Amino acid sequence: MKKLIFYAVGTALLAAGAASCGHGADDRRVEFRVAEHGSSFRLLNSAAEFGSDEDMIFADSVNLVIPMRVFGADINPLLDSIMSLAFDSVGADFDTVMRDHLLSTASGIGYAVEPVDTTAADGFNVVTGTVVNLSPELLVYCVTTSEYPPAAAHGMTTSYYINYDMASGRVLTLREIFDNKRLNDLAAAIQTQADALEQIIGPTGITELPSHDNFMLAPSGEIVFVYQPYEAASFAQGAIRVSFYPYELVDYMTPFGKKYFRLADFDNGSGQVNG
Repeated sequence: MKKLIFYAVGTALLAAGAASCGHGADDRRVEFRVAEHGSSFRLLNSAAEFGSDEDMIFADSVNLVIPMRVFGADINPLLDSIMSLAFDSVGADFDTVMRDHLLSTASGIGYAVEPVDTTAADGFNVVTGTVVNLSPELLVYCVTTSEYPPAAAHGMTTSYYINYDMASGRVLTLREIFDNKRLNDLAAAIQTQADALEQIIGPTGITELPSHDNFMLAPSGEIVFVYQPYEAASFAQGAIRVSFYPYELVDYMTPFGKKYFRLADFDNGSGQVNG
């Protein structure tokens, strides 16, 4: 199922922001398409292995809010990042990639499969994509995958974020923002912050940056490092999120990072902004 949606809230603000970012009056539209696909598959000859009277049923579904127009900016880097995180594939045709994903995910369990028309399932894989932060300067997108293999002890949910800069038309990466020579120090700073939050998030063991350099620029202005279940703590603790205001991390930033967060004149010694 496909449908178009438009972000109408704050239109005047977004239009003003588009002009300030260098986009013309004809590029004020922010438009998304919702794409939904779903299928259920019978895992052929799986009954005996699972001690069941009938073969297992595996359900696949995808629901993505797909950017179509964002102030006239080049959104291809954003689209490629969404497809890579959601389907480990890059291509122009989202719908074909989504349908191929449904079949390959079910087949990847290790059985031949056949489509079935049923709402009952013994396992599932669900991929969703949503916008979590939208401003004239920034679009933050989240790809979430939830999976429960048949007869597994528990399922697994992961969430990865994409931070798309409107002005430059590119996806921001941690290695652009932070000095590559100081990544180990940055990881240690994240652990120190997590230690201070231990009563809230539980004990953690952070020795490196999140997988896929996973971070989110939050609407509150914070940089949020996001670790998946098992990555930095026990499964029961879920995803671990550790937040900083940008100025707290200025010592680890590249010149680009300082400029992006308007910290180029920040005095590291005094903790004050010059001027």
